[in-house]
Amino acid sequence: MTIAVDFDGVIHAYSKGWQDGTIYDEPIPGAQDALHELLRRDAVFIHTSRDPQKVALWIVEKLGITATWELEGARPHEFWNDRARLLVTNRKLPATVYIDDRGLRFESWEQTLTALSETTS
Repeated sequence: MTIAVDFDGVIHAYSKGWQDGTIYDEPIPGAQDALHELLRRDAVFIHTSRDPQKVALWIVEKLGITATWELEGARPHEFWNDRARLLVTNRKLPATVYIDDRGLRFESWEQTLTALSETTS
């Protein structure tokens, strides 16, 4: 199984929002242990709108987890199934599950529009 994990608000605390792209916060409590647990069972990649290299280096420094990123100009990954390290990418690859702090479960457009109005009002 492949698990996709959003970076901001799930791994990085993201207490001040985007700012200038700087990764300024510490990890969310439990993120390190949770990622280690996920990697024991599944392939995991991190998706982010930030610079993937900076995020990967932050993960290595702050969480001590081996991480890689897609090099500019290299052929992008079509999927991720490596359990030995995290991939950090700015693309959403195929995954069984997406873990995201801003996720909204789609069941129908009626339900989705209702949920959106509840979260934005």
